[in-house]
Amino acid sequence: MKRIAALDSIRGLLLLLMTINHLIWISGGYSVIQTVTLQPLGQFGAAECFVFISGLLAGAIYSRESLTNTQTITKAWHRAFSIYRYHIACLLIVFGWVFIASHLLPSAVPILQQSANNVLAAPIKTFIASAALVNQPNYFDILPLYIIFMLLLPLLVVAYRKGLGWLVISISIGAWVFSHAINTATLIPLFRFIFSDSTIQFGYFNIFAWQLLFVSGSALGYMLQNKTLRWRHPALTIIATIIATGLFAAHNGAFSSFGIHRWVLSTYADKPELGWLRTLNITVWVYLIALILTNCILRLLICDDK
Repeated sequence: MKRIAALDSIRGLLLLLMTINHLIWISGGYSVIQTVTLQPLGQFGAAECFVFISGLLAGAIYSRESLTNTQTITKAWHRAFSIYRYHIACLLIVFGWVFIASHLLPSAVPILQQSANNVLAAPIKTFIASAALVNQPNYFDILPLYIIFMLLLPLLVVAYRKGLGWLVISISIGAWVFSHAINTATLIPLFRFIFSDSTIQFGYFNIFAWQLLFVSGSALGYMLQNKTLRWRHPALTIIATIIATGLFAAHNGAFSSFGIHRWVLSTYADKPELGWLRTLNITVWVYLIALILTNCILRLLICDDK
């Protein structure tokens, strides 16, 4: 599969948006620029789209016919290990900065402890828990999420090749539906024999919910790679347009006189748990953006032929 410049550009833009938002949040405030960078189209943002596109590309790239199952495992796990090395390097930098800042700026210790629990009180145990992807200081939850997804990717690809994509999607949807009951906090007893409760700082995202984005993306990527995806249909386009327009209008206060505004919508679009409204909002926009990109690519190809 050749690289698609449009998808690479979108991923780069999403990373830029996430960086801007996090820099604003770290500074402790809110900026008017976040009307564009945070959730401009509805109840979803850059993080959800990035995870989905990452799954889409992973499913397409690692399911090429030229790769055997063994090669897929080797390449995917090598990628996961590469990301893990960056994760460890970032942890060392942050832990080092926390120690330096705590000595040079004692007044900043409460803020540092809030962002990275127990780093000063139990540095060795906290680092081991972080290296094991269990403990996740603030803003350190995306890489562990992606590492786990890449470790699971070969299993997904093998299942797709065996025609078990329906089973994979069913399990993924089931895990998402029951993610409130099986969130990461329920795993504390499993780690109690190594890490004390006070040391563990779980990440912001519920992996049992967010796996739906990566898994569904990988399934679509596999079908795109193997040319088995038939997704465009006039009825779907009309339905997606109506839902996207309605949610966009509600998100921007068009129905506030009826008591429907973005704060009400956010209760059904929980971000850490990937609420059903957030999932629906992402789905319709993914369909519409894919439709736009496909039409643009087809027009470019027609122009090149001429």
